[in-house]
Amino acid sequence: MVSKEEGASNDVPSLNVANGDSAFVHSDKKLHQVIGTIKQGETKHYWSRGTFNSVRLLLHVVKQIGACDVVMSTYSISEKSARQLWNAQQAGLIGEIRFIIDNRVRSMSPKPFQALLGMFPDKVRTASIHAKVTTIKNADWSISIVSSMNATDNNKIERGLISTDRAVFEFDNQVLNEEFKRGAN
Repeated sequence: MVSKEEGASNDVPSLNVANGDSAFVHSDKKLHQVIGTIKQGETKHYWSRGTFNSVRLLLHVVKQIGACDVVMSTYSISEKSARQLWNAQQAGLIGEIRFIIDNRVRSMSPKPFQALLGMFPDKVRTASIHAKVTTIKNADWSISIVSSMNATDNNKIERGLISTDRAVFEFDNQVLNEEFKRGAN
């Protein structure tokens, strides 16, 4: 059985499955209206209409859960997104951060790639990767974000999920760590 999420406005569909472990959102609203509050034990599914990217989503989550470590894979990243992550790290919101980025970014987007390398020396690896997965960990939270969104701005419809299930986090984090070790720097 599916029911409307308590407190959701009529123009932002947000549904909970009867067992309470999933929330479904489809909206062209801003990030905080689409995603809202992250809850332990919940997997939040969402569609966006280009109103945010993977970095802004990550920062939205981090602001709720507190300082954490991050591993992020993406097909591409903008200089603006790299700067936002660097600023978050300088502010103490992000501890360790590591990146696995598609190897073609070196030639397709050399300026943002060089900026990323300059901001996060020894924390960037390239690989043949198209997956957009981010793991977020602190003492209280183990979160995995799986999405079609890159770390760039675009106005395309995107799909993703945010899982607070520790088993999902462990699975994704293990794969990302293995790919980081294999990746080229």
